[in-house]
Amino acid sequence: MKNYILSFLLSFSSFYLLGSPAETVVLTCQVENCESVEEIHLYQFEGFGFTQLETAKRNKKGAFVFKIKPNKEQFFYLGNNPKQLKPIIVGGGEENVLVKGDCKNFSQSKIEGSEINFEYERLKMEIGRLKAKTGNLIQSYQRTRNSVEKQQEVITGLAAIDEERIKLMESYGSRYPILTEIAALNTYLSYQNNQEGYYDEVDYFANEFFRFVDFSNDLYEHNPWVYESVKEYTRTLSSVKIEKELHQSYIDDLLRKIPAKTSMHQLALSGVVAGLEGLRHPNYMLYGKRLLSKYEKDHPVAIADMKRKIGLAGAFLPGAVAPDFAQITPAGDSLSLSDLRGKVVLVDFWASWCGPCRRENPHVKQVYEKYKDKGFEILGVSLDRKKEAWERAIKQDGLPWHHISDLKGWKNSVALMYDVSSIPHTILLDQDGRIVASKLRGPQLEQELEKIFGTN
Repeated sequence: MKNYILSFLLSFSSFYLLGSPAETVVLTCQVENCESVEEIHLYQFEGFGFTQLETAKRNKKGAFVFKIKPNKEQFFYLGNNPKQLKPIIVGGGEENVLVKGDCKNFSQSKIEGSEINFEYERLKMEIGRLKAKTGNLIQSYQRTRNSVEKQQEVITGLAAIDEERIKLMESYGSRYPILTEIAALNTYLSYQNNQEGYYDEVDYFANEFFRFVDFSNDLYEHNPWVYESVKEYTRTLSSVKIEKELHQSYIDDLLRKIPAKTSMHQLALSGVVAGLEGLRHPNYMLYGKRLLSKYEKDHPVAIADMKRKIGLAGAFLPGAVAPDFAQITPAGDSLSLSDLRGKVVLVDFWASWCGPCRRENPHVKQVYEKYKDKGFEILGVSLDRKKEAWERAIKQDGLPWHHISDLKGWKNSVALMYDVSSIPHTILLDQDGRIVASKLRGPQLEQELEKIFGTN
């Protein structure tokens, strides 16, 4: 099933962004609803945050004016706060650029008098169009597995898109070199037409995703597309089941291609961490700690939120000791997770109103009966609000294990602590309280317990 799954994932992944340079570019911001705003700022994207470079105060005409001297085509961001920013390329040959917008929604501002920014918007649309076409063809490929003729038609279509991608990349030439490099970051050719010499699609993807990118080009410095592309690469690579060590080797191979003491390396490493964030991948902590060790000293404020996220995630990765908690049982007693230390524990987040949870309960009961005498225990954490409904469900389903709740529904303090966003949700802990795995259901749960207790 690895074949072509990466093509499918890539085709529906999203991106979030965003001539010879003039000696000085006058950048004028004419924005509405800015009565309480006295300053507009110019920022640079660092990967883990934004650095404020310059500030323009409102002039007598109500405008905010920057004078910039770029040494090449370069990305900047404009806005009155880092949450509402407009990306802009400066240095495309224009001496005067006008930005019109609204302080309440600065990110939707319009850029006038700048051909390079017009072409940039067109490039983004073309990238999105080609991704959508690829996605539709990959879906067709998966639906027509029983027809060699129809699959060949799809492959022919993918080959045509490959040609479009290359033509798009080459279309800017020396006119706007930065757009050529952005297109290169988005020129991933289909596996179906280029797989010769590779073991499988994962191997192809890992080695070919950045095929057209030359990371020695300084147009990638402070270029947010480096961050976005590496983020996409990492998230896609992390979506297929490969060994932790192989996953790391692919990412390390990429990072070695990017000069270490450059902003593009900072963007790339930030992109790796962002791509792993939320996946609870075992390599998240590895790259998160690497990011902190490299950049925390020089960027303590910008990296503070990233540090918090990395520290929080580390508490819930396999191998970490699960944070302790305590809530009330149906009988009104307090029961904590640590009270069950010494047993293999399944923490089961559920609720009486959750249909999938109730349908899963019979199988969980079978597993419990099979392993309870070997040291297996279950701690049900209910996201109910009404005690009567909670107790009734326990009785109706015949659930003989431990149960706790604070009867706050989705605001259950343990569910919030463990970042539970859907139920049923399970976390399996070993005898020492360390996390073995999460989101185990059905046969997966039984397989993990067989590894621990054996089959006899």
